[in-house]
Amino acid sequence: MLVSLEIKNYLLIKKIAVNFIDGFNAFTGETGAGKSIIIDGLKLALGGKNKNSLNLKNDEVATIKAIFEINDLIKKNLRDLNIKIDEDYLIVEREINASQKSKLLINGEMNPLTNVKEILKNVIEFQENFEQQELFDNKYFLKFIDNLAGIKKDNLNLKFKNFNNSKNIYKTYLDSEKDINEKLKLLKVKNSKIKILNPIEKEFEELINKRNLNKNMKKFSDIVNDIKNSISTFNSNDSLNTIEKNLKKLEDINNDYSDIYEKISSLVLDVNDMINELENKFNSIDYDEIDFDEIDEKIYQYQQLSKFFEIVPEKLFSIKDEISNEIESLENFDKEKKILFNKYLDDLNNYKEEAKKVSNLRKKESKKISENINKELPIVNIEQGELIFKFSEKDEIDYNSQGYDQLDVLFRTNKNSQFSSIKKVASGGELSRLLLIIKSLSASKDSNLTLIFDEVDSGLSGKIASNVSEKIHGISKSNQVIAITHSPQVASKANKHWKIEKIIEGDEMTSQIIELNGESRVNEIAGLISGAKITDTAKKVALDLLEN
Repeated sequence: MLVSLEIKNYLLIKKIAVNFIDGFNAFTGETGAGKSIIIDGLKLALGGKNKNSLNLKNDEVATIKAIFEINDLIKKNLRDLNIKIDEDYLIVEREINASQKSKLLINGEMNPLTNVKEILKNVIEFQENFEQQELFDNKYFLKFIDNLAGIKKDNLNLKFKNFNNSKNIYKTYLDSEKDINEKLKLLKVKNSKIKILNPIEKEFEELINKRNLNKNMKKFSDIVNDIKNSISTFNSNDSLNTIEKNLKKLEDINNDYSDIYEKISSLVLDVNDMINELENKFNSIDYDEIDFDEIDEKIYQYQQLSKFFEIVPEKLFSIKDEISNEIESLENFDKEKKILFNKYLDDLNNYKEEAKKVSNLRKKESKKISENINKELPIVNIEQGELIFKFSEKDEIDYNSQGYDQLDVLFRTNKNSQFSSIKKVASGGELSRLLLIIKSLSASKDSNLTLIFDEVDSGLSGKIASNVSEKIHGISKSNQVIAITHSPQVASKANKHWKIEKIIEGDEMTSQIIELNGESRVNEIAGLISGAKITDTAKKVALDLLEN
């Protein structure tokens, strides 16, 4: 609730401080005394636009400070905005200097205007003539019906979340379909090219080696022949074998030669193995079988394909399988798309099933609610007023966590006229009183709100004014109410009553606020009844109003 309001140097107000109570708070006073200034100042503190040019001196600052009692909703909103939390109070302060520049403080720290609006959303509401924007918003009425009927939407919210998620995934998949088809087309071109070459691991390196062999054929052939001749000469001399045989003879005579003999024997074997290997390798080379033109052509193919893929020739073999796998994966797109589509349809149907349950319940309960509203309309001087709720189903694109209901609220002020939107039909006073009925119906459900009524009783008197006062008083039992009024009936129902009056000193006019109790309150209510001259009869009526 709103605990207190301090205003300094704002329009007609030099300095006032008001401490509010939980329940019904009322302000009265003459027209022009400054009652609306208090409301304007409070709006300003809560992030509203400064619509007035403040005549401030160079060193003067206009300040409006509003202090709220902390509740769970305010705590949550503060946490969401990462603003420090005082366990007891929320302090909101707006300052405007002589150059009309302003700043807003929340718990002593600078904040943008939007933050305070978010913090106090669903905490404080202004109900004023010609400003009943809530009544023009069908979403407000949908929330009102759900709240009053006790309709739970947790399951609906969950199913909408699932549906919306699967829809977005499917849509994203569809959006990528064109790109996927283009990519698949390119991959198939790449695949056909690489299939022609069919690169094999290390094949390119071998081709290069063979081409180098061709370039150095004469040199290579001469070296091979020299080696072959040396081998032939070596074999004919049989030098190593002769040495081995003689060492064997020495070893038989003297064991001191055993080690040398073993080494020589081993060497003879190794040399013979190497000679045999060289002969086999040289014999396997058949230059006539090597098509060097074919080798050059394949090397060229490797090089051209490597340019196309922007990869070194040696790595071409590695992307062959990659391309095949990617093609296979992309060719499964239609299969995956079907799976996602079926998931989307399942989640959509689950959502619609739950939305239908909520919709049927809304339609049933809304009839009872509209009947209750229509019963109350004559009580607040809308004698032939009638309100109806009309439901239809939204297009799928507009489905949301609240369901698929499109609600139209239709109103008429007499039985012979056509139903139309509230905005087109109702006057400012009728809007205020209609909203008063709605707030009174939802008062027990919307507890702990601060509701501010600015002359909701304007133009009413007698029994109708009494009815309005009873409505406001009923709302104040579960919500804090702050009302600016000219009605003695409304003022008499307040739990706390202030008078705002003008003070004229020379050329300067200011406003001051006075808390009324006892006789001062009786006199104020009597003045509202009889005017400037307070009569004994008016006092008696005032006392009766205060006692009843």
